[in-house]
Amino acid sequence: MIKEEIVNAAIEKLLKKYPSEAERINACVRQTARLWDTRKDGTASDFKRFCYANFLMEPELEKLLRSFEAKIEQINGHFTALLLKLRREIDEDTGPLGPADRMFASYAPGSHMIEDLFLTKLAFMALLNFPAKTLETCLEHGPAWTRDEWARTRLAGRFAHRVPSAINGELVKAYSEAEGYINTYNIFMSRITAPNGDHLFPGGPRLISHWGLRDFLKGLYSDKDGLDRQRVIQKIMERIITQEIPAKFINSEKHDWDPETNTLDGAKAPNEPDTRYERLLDIFQAHLKEDPYFPLEPTHMDRKFKLGREIPEEQVEAMFTGLLDAKEGLQAAELISARLGRPLEPFDIWYDGFKARSGISRAALDKATAAKYPSADAFQKGIPEILVKLGFASETAEFVAARVEVNAARGAGHAWGPAMRTEKAHLRTRVPAGGMDYQGFNVAMHELGHCTEQVFSLYKVDHTLLEGVPNTAFTEGFAFVFQDRDMDILGLSTPGGSAEHLKTMDVFWATREIAGVALVDMNVWRWLYKNKDAEPADLRQAVAEIAKGVWDRHFAPVFGAKGSPLLGIYSHMINHGLYLPDYPLGHIIAFQIEEYFRDHTLATEMERMCVQGSITPREWMRRAVGADISAEPMVKAAGRALKALKGQETKVK
Repeated sequence: MIKEEIVNAAIEKLLKKYPSEAERINACVRQTARLWDTRKDGTASDFKRFCYANFLMEPELEKLLRSFEAKIEQINGHFTALLLKLRREIDEDTGPLGPADRMFASYAPGSHMIEDLFLTKLAFMALLNFPAKTLETCLEHGPAWTRDEWARTRLAGRFAHRVPSAINGELVKAYSEAEGYINTYNIFMSRITAPNGDHLFPGGPRLISHWGLRDFLKGLYSDKDGLDRQRVIQKIMERIITQEIPAKFINSEKHDWDPETNTLDGAKAPNEPDTRYERLLDIFQAHLKEDPYFPLEPTHMDRKFKLGREIPEEQVEAMFTGLLDAKEGLQAAELISARLGRPLEPFDIWYDGFKARSGISRAALDKATAAKYPSADAFQKGIPEILVKLGFASETAEFVAARVEVNAARGAGHAWGPAMRTEKAHLRTRVPAGGMDYQGFNVAMHELGHCTEQVFSLYKVDHTLLEGVPNTAFTEGFAFVFQDRDMDILGLSTPGGSAEHLKTMDVFWATREIAGVALVDMNVWRWLYKNKDAEPADLRQAVAEIAKGVWDRHFAPVFGAKGSPLLGIYSHMINHGLYLPDYPLGHIIAFQIEEYFRDHTLATEMERMCVQGSITPREWMRRAVGADISAEPMVKAAGRALKALKGQETKVK
């Protein structure tokens, strides 16, 4: 570390040369000194000479910004392109994995990038000239900043912390191994049996956990005999959460499994070892090694909320609990129970009856989808038409489509942004041999929302240092907007007098579900930091208890049943380290955006919103829709929808 007297001497010398720059000199010299390591960056004298030689004024300061902007885009873009190539076999359905595919996927070509930029003094060049801002400063003063000031702030923020490349490599490896585990965690439904040996899903599909199981369960609401099969799927999920699933059944169609008695081929078999929780622990342990390098954000939770989301953790939690505790939740449950003609069960957190597709069988939806999109290439070619149907001009639709590449996914599906203007966004979704099914199409529409945002917020933004949106929840918001229009694209939507109210209830119910899941994720990470030496078995038990606790507090009063661990099924908890809060935030943001789109055109307004780039969430929302992020509009709309729908059902009776 550079001693205080050396720092003061460097500041004093610069002040004599540039007396009008006192505030910037003081902030920038100190942030440079904080990360200067005399063992590898130079002596204290080297530090002083560096500061005096490289502190810049205009117009050189503007040239420095432009230089960093151009070079960082190239660095990030090429590393992203290389990473995608290294991960291709893990991310895309290219056939059986080869012996080295997982190893290549865990190799992190960019893990040394930040450290290299420090060693070459480039990172120090940025820190010496552009002050990094705290979240509080961004929130207070950001609304008055110019676009250049935002770009300078984001540039300095990239180098505000110096994590050793070895730790970055460990993080990539831990996440890659978790991703590989999740992407190959399939359940062959055709081999699920009842206690009497009967196959419950003859000819059934291969479903990935949790996405495939959840979405298949949703589709059973339209089947007259779907209730018993939904209960079986719930049992499968519970066995996965508690790691009681037979190890030999995972990703294999060689055995019959009865989830109720937990027998494999009619006999007891060894359960999966606690691999699920071992993968999560590996990620946690890798993040622990990061902690010392973030003195103001000393936990992964701090970094996710303060640096990543730029929304305080307590504010996010209050938003979720307020949504879950709103009286409209109980009223919605009563309406759903009346519609189903039975008391609610835990799996009804995924009730799908408010959607326009709820009256259409899954088989009919799959047939219509496969006919329209028999392959990933067919969906690729159909993107311009989809975007035009969503209201985009033909020229804009072609612009976006030309910058999106569609691939068949090994996992459930995802979108990956290009990071450089010469590259494409990658859209991945599952495409079975017989053609894309409805589930794959629904995911593809979600990912197309991501990709459209990624193209706009990179290719159309004025500063690539501001590329993207404020945080992941915002891109999830656009993804939900697209996903919600899937039936329109298939030509199967059924608009009517109650369509908007049903849509509101669908979003409200789904957001309640994922808000509960997010609270589980948050509480699991709190538990991890209190139990740093935990073993996988300890974590397994903790996850189940935390899930039950969130359920009993927020869902049992609505459902009646207590003690369900079902909120612990989400795969994101295992392979995406505290990602889940972005989903309910995304739903909340999407609802506010949708409300705005009632009086404004989706296509033109989406582009306008996206090109704001990665400013703070609060400022982005204020400029986008004129309000801060809040669940209140959704709750109020749910109240109006409930009143209208109950009135309609009373008239029918």
